[in-house]
Amino acid sequence: MKIGLFCGCFDPVHSGHIRAASAFRAAAGLDAVLLVPANDSYRKFGSAMQGGLHRLRMCALAVSGHEGLAVSGFEVRSPSLPYTSDTVAYARGCCPGAEIYLCMGSDAAKYVTRWECFGALKDSVRFLVADRGAGAPEELLQSGAAAFCIPLEPDGVSSTAIRRALRQRAGLPAGLDGKVYRYIREKSLYE
Repeated sequence: MKIGLFCGCFDPVHSGHIRAASAFRAAAGLDAVLLVPANDSYRKFGSAMQGGLHRLRMCALAVSGHEGLAVSGFEVRSPSLPYTSDTVAYARGCCPGAEIYLCMGSDAAKYVTRWECFGALKDSVRFLVADRGAGAPEELLQSGAAAFCIPLEPDGVSSTAIRRALRQRAGLPAGLDGKVYRYIREKSLYE
């Protein structure tokens, strides 16, 4: 079995995330790609995020109907901030013998060799990088890790732009699934 772990904030999850997850699955012949929303303690560039349970629910809504895509609540439910290596270990425990692929965008791939857990990761997973034109970072390619680029045309969709549109109450933002949009409005998120 081949499992992809696609970790991220998903704040909110959007069509670009789903398109990337589907591309990872198809290109590497993965049986499943799990979207893994980050723990509430994680702070991307110091900014606050919606609560993990909301992001987990939005991911579940977004993957519904997409074959081979699912969601893992491991990081959201962890009592402390887990390293990606902890998430990989959890996945291995759930699926003994599975090949684990760490799926990421080129932005995250730029920094992965600097992660504290990179040494453990590079010997235990394969890296799949969504290549939006820049290719995989040289540091990753020269690290000895098994890293592969998956071509993915940029679509211009971003969580930042979606959050801005939601705050402006501009209707359904481009790239946001209708089910996710309804959930956001029902729960009064991003106001």
